[in-house]
Amino acid sequence: MASKSIFIRLPAALHAADFSHHASGIARLNNGSFGSTPKSVIEAEHVHRSNWRANPDAAYFGGGCGSLDAALISAANAAAGSLSAPSESVALVENASVATAIIASRWGDALRRDGANGGGGGGRSNILLLDVCYKAVGHCLREICVPAGGRVHYAHVPFPDTTAGAVLESLDAALLATEPRFVLLDHVSSQPALVLPVAEMVALCRERGVDEVAIDGAHAVGLLPTASVDVGAIGADFYYTNLHKWAFAPGPSTALHVADGRVVASTRHVVPSWNVGRGLLAESRWPGTRDFASALAVPAALEYLAAWRSADGAGAAEYNATGWRKAAEMLNEAWGVGPAVADPTLANAGMGMVRLPPTLDLSRDAPGEPSTGVRTILRDRYGIEAAVGGFGDHGGFVRLSHAVYNTDEDFERLRDAISELVAEKST
Repeated sequence: MASKSIFIRLPAALHAADFSHHASGIARLNNGSFGSTPKSVIEAEHVHRSNWRANPDAAYFGGGCGSLDAALISAANAAAGSLSAPSESVALVENASVATAIIASRWGDALRRDGANGGGGGGRSNILLLDVCYKAVGHCLREICVPAGGRVHYAHVPFPDTTAGAVLESLDAALLATEPRFVLLDHVSSQPALVLPVAEMVALCRERGVDEVAIDGAHAVGLLPTASVDVGAIGADFYYTNLHKWAFAPGPSTALHVADGRVVASTRHVVPSWNVGRGLLAESRWPGTRDFASALAVPAALEYLAAWRSADGAGAAEYNATGWRKAAEMLNEAWGVGPAVADPTLANAGMGMVRLPPTLDLSRDAPGEPSTGVRTILRDRYGIEAAVGGFGDHGGFVRLSHAVYNTDEDFERLRDAISELVAEKST
């Protein structure tokens, strides 16, 4: 296993060339946005795509274990294993936005029914999110649930200097204030990136009488230790995770877990097609003609995730968490800044927040959005992909990703580029 005092940023020799297809000369420090796929998984994806193109009729209309439907069931069950979930409880859907829309549509339908029946559901129409949620998730809930009579509220997550206790205290206050019927939480938030105590947060929601709880775990599988992504222990009604971010699947591939079999049967995909009325799992396997190759390659990706090792024997999640911590320590020292969060358990992964020097101008860099500021300068002048952003009075931060393909030079290049930009401003 990797030493706690000495860290070697080097994959095992077997994996040395797995990402040689990446653009040369680019320091990719933003794996959290789009992930990366090794050559062997790309090859598996290509085989599935080629088989479809060779004879799609046989894949779709043929029966037995060689059919498209059977292959998609097998892929979904492999994804269920990555969540410690039972078989036949996970659907593979197009992306996290579709997963969010499926849940939002279920909640919207419930709100409409209750409105038509004179206020069922205890007359509650509030939906609670975290204010660090992925912005597209908030857009989706508002667009689907507000027209159905819902009202969307946000629980504040303190940042920076975040602690687990402060997160739980703030969530409980929001639960008491809004009495929501439905809650959608984050396992690893996007901007800022925080590993949140979701099991405790779900338990709070249950104590406060929430009907259904969903978890956006877009970054979880592959980023966090396997034991941390156990949907039974987390206890939510819905949990979804992108397999193309940290689990090496081709993009996009998203696993959506539904805890209750009766809810599986009564939840619909947002695109009704030939399997309409057969429950979420069957509907998700055929939302119309699309390229299924990325979903079919999920088993190969999860096998790669399980097999990957560093030169000193660490698995991907452990290696990236240790590498991120070492990189953050180096950057903190070079830039003269302190840690972004006060509780190390919220930053114990291969992606997290690092403070930027206070004199760096991040006014044109909104977190998680395209910019014309420092993020573009890093790309155009220095060949660095890094998710920098300004957080108002709290200053600037970089959501730093440490992936299995990153090198010492990648982080040193970011260190030196930011230091140079600060020096330019000072002169």
